[in-house]
Amino acid sequence: MALALGAGGIKGWAHVGVLKVLHRARIPIDLAVGASAGALIGPLYAARGDVDQMERIALAFSQRDFIEWFLRGLRLSPAGGRIGRKLWQAYGRMTFAELAVPFAVIAHDIRTAQRVILRQGRLATAVEASIRPPFWGRPTAGNGTALLDGGFQESVPSDIARELGGSFVIGVNLGRFVRLPASARPHSARLALSWRRLGTAPAQPLSQAAFMTELLSRELGGTPGADIEIRPDMRGISAFAPWRAGLAIRRGEAAARAALPAIRRALSAG
Repeated sequence: MALALGAGGIKGWAHVGVLKVLHRARIPIDLAVGASAGALIGPLYAARGDVDQMERIALAFSQRDFIEWFLRGLRLSPAGGRIGRKLWQAYGRMTFAELAVPFAVIAHDIRTAQRVILRQGRLATAVEASIRPPFWGRPTAGNGTALLDGGFQESVPSDIARELGGSFVIGVNLGRFVRLPASARPHSARLALSWRRLGTAPAQPLSQAAFMTELLSRELGGTPGADIEIRPDMRGISAFAPWRAGLAIRRGEAAARAALPAIRRALSAG
């Protein structure tokens, strides 16, 4: 069974509740894929399969810790503030090969606005790429690419989970990336092309603006969805409200418990 953990900022802490319920229900997770917030939270479980440690870490941070982490560039390192240091200790020092559960991270190449699958090397570098928003610091460099947030195009990477071998995919959907009306998309595409022709470096604001306008010009659809989608109730929880992390976890638990009968039926039928 493959698990696709979607984007959502602070809403992403709902993934902790989902993982906790699936683990304690003994639902086998053979592969996990995370985009943006899903990339940040997923390794807390994939590192050792320890849901108690995962929840302790998730509930350990204050609003001040989140503000400090953001101001330090969302780094997973001993110099990343309290959050960056805790995540570094939990999994940031590991490589993908050292994880107990196979895991993949989704980011975007700013030059092409295409998704990139990261599965090798240092986990911290890949996660930093997937959670780094445009216009905030430099894109993460790696293998000739300049990488930014992985949750903008398809916020739930269910299609990637299937591409990587997941025959049965559970997606955790915390909300979708905004899309322009169909009538405005051609204008956005032309604007992106004109900005790209200026040839600015990936770290320059104009390059990042071209990246965003190109994504906004695209129409979603056509990618394989999850076999079962878990959609926690995120009403009243902002992507930018760290004091709601505990509530997001509880909402994730509730949604996962509600989905358990359908998951068990599907697994037994397979």
